[in-house]
Amino acid sequence: MSKRDSGKKMLLTAVFMVGATLLSKVLGLARDSLLTAFFGAGIESDAFNTASTIPTTLFDVVIGGVISATFIPVFNSIMAEKGKKDAMGFVNKFVTLIVCIIVLISIAGILLREPLVRFMASGYEREKQTLAANLTAIMFPMIIFTGLAFSFVGLLQSFGEYNIPSVISLVSNAAIILYYVTLGKHFGIYGLAVTMIIAWSLQFLIEVPWIKKFGVRFRPDFRFKDKYIFQAIKLAGPMLIATWVQPLYTIVNQRLASNIDSAVTYIQQSSRLYLIVTGVVSFVVTNLIFPKLAQAIADKRNDDAKRLFSTSVRVMLIVIMPLMTAFMILSEPVAQIIYGHGKMTGEGVRTISTLLKYYSIGMVGLAINEVLSKTFFSMQNSRVPMRNSILSMAVNIVLAYILFRFMQANGLALATACGSLCNAAFNAISMVRTHPGMLNKGDAVTALKGIAATAVMAAAVYLVYMLVSPHFSGLAGSFVICTAAGGVGISVYAVCVIVLRVKEITQLLPGRKA
Repeated sequence: MSKRDSGKKMLLTAVFMVGATLLSKVLGLARDSLLTAFFGAGIESDAFNTASTIPTTLFDVVIGGVISATFIPVFNSIMAEKGKKDAMGFVNKFVTLIVCIIVLISIAGILLREPLVRFMASGYEREKQTLAANLTAIMFPMIIFTGLAFSFVGLLQSFGEYNIPSVISLVSNAAIILYYVTLGKHFGIYGLAVTMIIAWSLQFLIEVPWIKKFGVRFRPDFRFKDKYIFQAIKLAGPMLIATWVQPLYTIVNQRLASNIDSAVTYIQQSSRLYLIVTGVVSFVVTNLIFPKLAQAIADKRNDDAKRLFSTSVRVMLIVIMPLMTAFMILSEPVAQIIYGHGKMTGEGVRTISTLLKYYSIGMVGLAINEVLSKTFFSMQNSRVPMRNSILSMAVNIVLAYILFRFMQANGLALATACGSLCNAAFNAISMVRTHPGMLNKGDAVTALKGIAATAVMAAAVYLVYMLVSPHFSGLAGSFVICTAAGGVGISVYAVCVIVLRVKEITQLLPGRKA
């Protein structure tokens, strides 16, 4: 395949991934909106948010954050050195090991559900703790399917299949929304917990036909005394600690927020919106680039590796900076559109919008850190991001306890944002020191151009917002405000990046050479 055809295929894949991921995130927002619309911001929604967070957080802390990131570089190195047969042997052992670990986590989680709830939400009264514990026991098995899905996502991406991994969340979110629409009023919060297991199982089941397509015939293999399994475990240790940032932020925020009535729901909804928006871009870029980066490093194609890394950083900066600014300015109408339904009060919407402002400050840090961490993982260097994660976690936890005293829940959001920025800064400094040339002057120039374009766009968005918002209110008014201000912002930003000759944008214009 020629470079031109390869580039075209990669572009089409990226477009599909953006569309699928965006649709999935929209459905995710609809799912979250339905939770507060059905149950409001009270005992049931707080308990459900805590109960759904405990399995996923424990999964992420113990193993979840490194499944794909560990699998991809080791699998690609085996393919390059030994061939497909040995690589498939590794797949069987790796997946078997992951399933064993996750089953043990699930059993332990169910047995320890009550102390886990007390730890995660120490401020809950007895009734809310009991409900959260019951829901936790129901939902813990969902991480088994999540672990299987994550394992085979790495395999599919290594074979160049990105479309299926892009739609698995879409399917699970659609299943949960279907529950609300059809059965939500009949089975309530407990039925929702059962639906979560069904939805997460679908993520794995839709991968099965595609796994078979690539000749994978999974057979459980308990022979873990294998050099490649040891290689993966050795890589996973520091890598796991490097991925603890977001789960530990969640634990700290949950514990502190549980002391304020309904704060857990407000924190969860605003943080999910913040993570979803950032995730649309970071998921597409890192999941498209990471396997290719791992392959380039395994094949010792250093120039290709540098080019892929640089492109990822620049695309992240160009896209995330205006998004961050727009969400900070338009947080109130955005929150009204997504959460201003059913039992959610106007005060609750305003609380979420304020939290979203503070969370949004960390968007750039969170997105850039995804690229930096995945690049270190591709190089099978997990110690550097591990060290930097520990430092940023310390910053976040200290800030969380300090700012909570003065700003309550808003302080938790700001502390999380500062932690994300620190993590990205620490990893960027380490990249410059350990791998000269990976970050270069061109990246800095692109960043400065992006900042200039974002500043002009911010002024335009704020001006339109101030002119339009006094004349509109309610859900329909919020749509008008976001459409008007967002449309102007996109237009102004597009003109600015073209005038400033941001290469990553101008190359997409007709008649421009790549």
